[in-house]
Amino acid sequence: MASIGTLRAGVGRADMTPPVGIAHVNWGARTHDRAEGIDLPLYATVLLLEQDGLRAAIVDLDFLLIATEESRRLRESVAKELGMPAAHVRLSFTHTHSGPPWATEGFGTQAQLPGMDLVPAYRERVRAAIAQAARAAQAALQPARSASGFGRSEVTVNRRLELPGGRVVVGQNWDGYRDPVVSVLRIDALDATPIATLVGYGTHPIVLAHENRHISPDYPGHLKRVVEQAMGGHCLFLQGCAGDQIPREALVADLGAPRRIGTEIGLDAARVAIGLTTRPTARRFAGVVESGAPLGIWTADELPTATPVLAVESRRIALPVRNYGDVEALDAEANAAGDAARTIDRSTATPAELAAVNFRAKRAQMSAHWGRFCANRRAVDIELHAIRVGDAVLIGAPLEPFARIGVEIRESGAAPLVHFGGYTNGWDGYVPNASDFESNGYEVEWATPYAPEAAGVLAREAQRLAADLMAAGGRA
Repeated sequence: MASIGTLRAGVGRADMTPPVGIAHVNWGARTHDRAEGIDLPLYATVLLLEQDGLRAAIVDLDFLLIATEESRRLRESVAKELGMPAAHVRLSFTHTHSGPPWATEGFGTQAQLPGMDLVPAYRERVRAAIAQAARAAQAALQPARSASGFGRSEVTVNRRLELPGGRVVVGQNWDGYRDPVVSVLRIDALDATPIATLVGYGTHPIVLAHENRHISPDYPGHLKRVVEQAMGGHCLFLQGCAGDQIPREALVADLGAPRRIGTEIGLDAARVAIGLTTRPTARRFAGVVESGAPLGIWTADELPTATPVLAVESRRIALPVRNYGDVEALDAEANAAGDAARTIDRSTATPAELAAVNFRAKRAQMSAHWGRFCANRRAVDIELHAIRVGDAVLIGAPLEPFARIGVEIRESGAAPLVHFGGYTNGWDGYVPNASDFESNGYEVEWATPYAPEAAGVLAREAQRLAADLMAAGGRA
């Protein structure tokens, strides 16, 4: 087999913080429409990797989600900027719920709401920030090495809380299934100076919720700052299988809460990163130095290391969908709920009345969306995107998978480190465990188009993709 060329890596970052006054409508239960302050800036961060003419890029956005078709256009723009195929670009959303919307219609938003007039200009700002970060990453390319490993952060808990009577709500279920594993990929310059630390962890960034009125990256923003302070270089956050996970402190308006949660996960991740070495050595006893006490001196001899392999692949898989109901009836219900939200007198309505029309509109629009998504189909094609860097395989999908799915993929042994997460290259709904369809709750009632068997298909296909990349020998 031909020798593998040097891996090169570079990172760029640009500010994409929206203006105060922009629409702030990601929560159905909110009683406000505009952002009233900035907690922390929002950023676009781009990691560019290159080897033997092959390029892969990860774009980390402090943003909730962007629709799959619009994400495709953003990836094409990055690819054009960097001279690479769009399929080699990964668009990763941290999934903060405390930013502005991308679209001005659908899922509880209407163009007439206060602050929506600022959204089109903000979209252009995001596009410009991504392009600026991509150019900076290209300019920063340098020879690199990598190492990866796992740790734990005891922050996440299950979020499907069953109440007396059987209703399932989004809230801390202290006894439910949880996945506390944190994945870390460290990329260094040849002198072991950190270029990038990639942290993968799965729990919903809903520390701040409907009562919060500030733009915020939620805990991922604080996490990245903590890792960067500890390590140097840049930190990118890859959301994991957070569909049924929530931080133990969440659904509040206290701006200190995401700082506490992000700091804890960041410190746990930094502890793993500090313990990784991208320049392996062997200890050798060098002799005794006579002092007040005889001192036994060890030295570290650098060992020859293999060049980390870079590989990337985008693969389409078919996930089975369910019958979501009559599309015309669902559309009519959504239109009626949207009209009620648009026409309510916001100057005289009580907070409870505002929250009621907002959440009803959001739920009805979600049901109508999935009705159209599933109409006349038995399955839909979903993109699995994977990047291999050395012994680590990073897989993403435009989904919100439940934690057990990610654990099954990670523990399959397909690669020494596999991080599987959603919130990548768009959004096409939740993927619950098959057993969760036996109960109700937001994720299975309003937020997934998929049939119960979709989780098994997703896990098997992701395992196969990871194994294929590990066998690629540097070629995708």
